[in-house]
Amino acid sequence: MINKLRKISLFFNIEDKLLKEISSFCLVKKYQKNEIIFYENEKERYFYAIIYGNILMYDVDLKGNIIPKNQFGCSDIFGLIAQIQNKPFCLSAKSESESEIIKIDYEKFKNYISTPPFSDRIIKMLSHNIIEETQFHKLQKYDATSRVIYTLLNFPHKFIRKKKYMLAKELNMSPETLSRILSKLKNEGIICYCEKAIKVLNENKLKDYFII
Repeated sequence: MINKLRKISLFFNIEDKLLKEISSFCLVKKYQKNEIIFYENEKERYFYAIIYGNILMYDVDLKGNIIPKNQFGCSDIFGLIAQIQNKPFCLSAKSESESEIIKIDYEKFKNYISTPPFSDRIIKMLSHNIIEETQFHKLQKYDATSRVIYTLLNFPHKFIRKKKYMLAKELNMSPETLSRILSKLKNEGIICYCEKAIKVLNENKLKDYFII
């Protein structure tokens, strides 16, 4: 279990003694593709850490259609904010691929979160999420191309693993529009596709392409 915890961002470079304590209230579970992890409004004692696989957080509209909200991958954690707030999960979660996940008992883990390094890491994570949400809210007044360029320059991690239809939703555009913009930038040698990520090859040209 200790070796599995080491793969999670929240537990990087934590001493063995502390990881051993935490591992005593952790469970490992494997999920099949499209298997539900939890539903919206459920309340339970765990938050989750991904050893491998991709997890989709989603909402459901009145017609029962899935509305993608966020995606998590290897080393990420999810479900922690709901536990900190002592509230039910506000979204549902399912495995988009075969996944292995650590279920961490929050009632026992919360004894650690007020002390470093966990307190610092959690504050940093929450602050990062707030800043990103603020920046994306400001982006809505710009055109589609400007939103894509700004995201490539300032939030390149969003182009790693995340499916285009989810990123397009975040950027408030259709997947076709996003694909068209990325294809244009690729054809001009500004970006390239590297495995599951998009890499900026010419940052100066990207900055000059359109200035926000």
